[in-house]
Amino acid sequence: MIFALGVWLGLGLAAGRAEIPAPELVALPYRVVHDQMMYLRDKADRRYNVWTDDPAKVPGLLGSFHVAGDNITLKKGEVLVAFLQDDITEALTGVMCYKATGECFGDYADTGVMFKLRPTPEGKKHSHLTVVIFTPPSPPSHIGMRGMVRGGLSEAVH
Repeated sequence: MIFALGVWLGLGLAAGRAEIPAPELVALPYRVVHDQMMYLRDKADRRYNVWTDDPAKVPGLLGSFHVAGDNITLKKGEVLVAFLQDDITEALTGVMCYKATGECFGDYADTGVMFKLRPTPEGKKHSHLTVVIFTPPSPPSHIGMRGMVRGGLSEAVH
């Protein structure tokens, strides 16, 4: 009797879990407008991306990273993101989005590249800076990143 009840409860729980569909993850087309593997920034800077969907903010955002952006313009619906990865051996492999929620993130993977670097100046660190433009399915409230440092920050420039 106890065994039968346990089997019945177990099957009920399994059936309940099977009804929840896994979120559909889609890859979004993107274009890289700047890629710098050894970008030097403050050691205390915890940002993993800075982004905007406001065309008027693009020059200021790019200028803050010392990236020339005179010929970079955003079309309606596009987003410009400056991804910052503190593990410089990792590179952006794609921009992904959960179809149902519209949550977007940069996906990173190890490149296998090895570096022999000189020590960084006091209070500085190297990061991999990648600036991309893509069109999310809806205006983002947050852009995440896989392969980031825990406790990092995503900064929207509005």
